[in-house]
Amino acid sequence: MKKALLIYNPSSGRKREHRVHQVSKALAVISSAGVEAESCATTERGSAVAQTQEAVAAGFDTVIACGGDGTANEVLNGLMLAGSDAALGVLPFGSGNLLATDLLLPRNAEAAARLLLSYQPRTLQPGLIRYQGKGGAKERYFLFAAGVGADAELMYRTGVQAKERYGYYAYFLEMLRMALRPRFSMFRVEWRDQQGCCHSSEAAMVMGVRVARFPGLLQRVRLGAELIRNDYRVMLFETNKVRHFLNYFASVCSGLNWKVKRVKVVSSARFRCTPLDGYDTAGVHSEVDGELLGTLPVEVSIGPKTFRLLMP
Repeated sequence: MKKALLIYNPSSGRKREHRVHQVSKALAVISSAGVEAESCATTERGSAVAQTQEAVAAGFDTVIACGGDGTANEVLNGLMLAGSDAALGVLPFGSGNLLATDLLLPRNAEAAARLLLSYQPRTLQPGLIRYQGKGGAKERYFLFAAGVGADAELMYRTGVQAKERYGYYAYFLEMLRMALRPRFSMFRVEWRDQQGCCHSSEAAMVMGVRVARFPGLLQRVRLGAELIRNDYRVMLFETNKVRHFLNYFASVCSGLNWKVKRVKVVSSARFRCTPLDGYDTAGVHSEVDGELLGTLPVEVSIGPKTFRLLMP
């Protein structure tokens, strides 16, 4: 790391009034190590994509996302559009910080910056999602997780103000509200297993994950996924009954991992979700890295390009 730009989201996570102070602390640590470092704030949703491209054009060899998982996702997409080998770094200033948790980064700004200085860039292939958005088919790269159905609806329903007040736990509060409904919409999911065999099922939620560690109440969850693997651990909820969702949540949070009816985890490098006849799937959305995207049809795969991520 010789020249680094810290892109921070001033509205990310809790206590956003302290965001600039956190970034200043991290910037001082990185600069004291002899790195030519600067910072800039995002101006609106999606602005970090263009800011990252501008940073690459200006000769920065490292772009550090200071915010939540959504900020890191935007920086990744900026790097992919720029076609650069500049490295992506992360500092956890957001609500979820799943990627930072997997990278063993602490929440303290100075401690995280010092640790990040010891990390080395590793070449990885990002995830790639194709979905139906405004104006037609769209695609987006992502880092560690993609969800379709109830998972994406949770992201949609969890408000910004709730995340600012409760942080990561805002998602669990919304999950309890969603549990009051009797069932979710179903859709078709198709995937190919590690032996190349094709499978098809009906599901109310599908989530592909590439991280080994989770924060907060999910810290005991172990799915066997890793960022360095070019496949996903795919959670398939082949049910629309809320009690099965709650049962599975209790199973993984407790670390006991008892078997839950109609819920299974498989390994696959690609899965596709399409509408089912007889179900209202207009509101079945997709999300990546906690950012809400479009609707069905959705296809998730491993991208053909590569990027470099600062890792322990």
